[in-house]
Amino acid sequence: MARKFSSTMGFIVAASSSGVGKTTVTSAICRILRNRGCTVQPFKTGPDFVDPTYLTLASGRECRNLDGFPCPDLMPFLYDLGCRASGSAPAADIAVIEGVMGLFDGLGVDGLYSTAWLALTLSLRVILVVNAHAAATSVAAVVKGFSSLDPLSPDIAGVIANQVSSPEHASLIGEAISRFTGIPLIGWLPVMKDDGFSSRHLGLVPALERAGTEEMIERYAKELAPRLNVDALMSCSITPLGAYSAPDMEVAPAKPDGSRVRVSVASDDAFGFHYRENWELLERQGADVIMTSPLHDDSPPEDTDILILPGGYPEVFSEELSNNKKYIQWIRNFSKTGFIYAECGGMLYLCRSMEYEGAVHDMVGLIDVDVKMTKGLQHFGYVEATAKSDNLLFERGTTLRAHEFHYSKLVGMDASAFSVRKASRKNEEWTDGFALMDGRILATYLHINFYSCPGSSARMLKLASYRNR
Repeated sequence: MARKFSSTMGFIVAASSSGVGKTTVTSAICRILRNRGCTVQPFKTGPDFVDPTYLTLASGRECRNLDGFPCPDLMPFLYDLGCRASGSAPAADIAVIEGVMGLFDGLGVDGLYSTAWLALTLSLRVILVVNAHAAATSVAAVVKGFSSLDPLSPDIAGVIANQVSSPEHASLIGEAISRFTGIPLIGWLPVMKDDGFSSRHLGLVPALERAGTEEMIERYAKELAPRLNVDALMSCSITPLGAYSAPDMEVAPAKPDGSRVRVSVASDDAFGFHYRENWELLERQGADVIMTSPLHDDSPPEDTDILILPGGYPEVFSEELSNNKKYIQWIRNFSKTGFIYAECGGMLYLCRSMEYEGAVHDMVGLIDVDVKMTKGLQHFGYVEATAKSDNLLFERGTTLRAHEFHYSKLVGMDASAFSVRKASRKNEEWTDGFALMDGRILATYLHINFYSCPGSSARMLKLASYRNR
């Protein structure tokens, strides 16, 4: 039964398709509301880890993912978790959720786990971003179609038009949308001279890598602010409703000396793709979590029990990573007794070498394979995986939900940790990952939300706590 689960009102910014300007508009909205004194909690629909860097910068509060596939029953819980007060940070005044791809694009024709699915799951209204370039009344047809695709359509409460040529063009679009759909045009952005946020092979370039991102966000906010009806925007914001359930959580025991398991998580320009709530879950399960940088630090803290290497862009920083010999040597030494979990880019860092843009650089060398970057995606989308043997996170036969997204392949030793099949085409199956050092090291292309399988993270913490017993 749906019920109120958070006092923080929110809305969702969706689009007719990718490339329409969702991230630009959502970032501008977050900055406008922040400039007005609101504490804004941004979210990103789905497993995207790059767009959130822009929303974090725009809002001044760390963006989180609302990814329905790995844990569909936990969307209300994760929304509430993100909006709560934490440490010195106050509770959010408003939640702004950026959609993913087009409004209805998800798993299969029914759009499972899409932006529309999330809007219906949380009973939130949608603001639809449309590209108005070289169109006027035709924009109304797009809005009408998106608002009437029963039974998939959520409540579209307003429209923001991008690529508008003039105030007269905006007026014409607004009149057409209102007449034929009854939905108001609440804002518009003019045609901008630059090409917006730049991209590379996994999507946008992360915000902090690009010089001038802060200034660009502020510029878009200044362009949108006088053309945005903020009162109408705020009226689109409502209190979410949903079937609230909290995850079961197993707390790991302390180490023999009574201290908590120490988890060092790689976090820098090379390693930034992760579900933010994973680290909070580890803390709730009894761990101390600290950040470390394979790019800039000599090593993690010496009392580290578990090293986690998330995904990211290690290929772009392969020369710098290779040149940090002290960090690499620390990992090699640590691997003899410690525990390592590496996802996607983190796994590539553990390989023998990495080839990128014609240059080959030595990596850590714990996995006896070489990394070759590819021009096309190797695997992309939601997957279901089954552990082929006991490993750091899972017992043999355990099935989990995750996602893959990578432009690389591994040459050398065959993968053997998981049997993987695509969620949308279950006849497509392959083997992924490496379980090494008697199960103390797990490296995989899978991106895993620990809340979808909290027993897995508890298992890892238990193994570390019992290491010296």
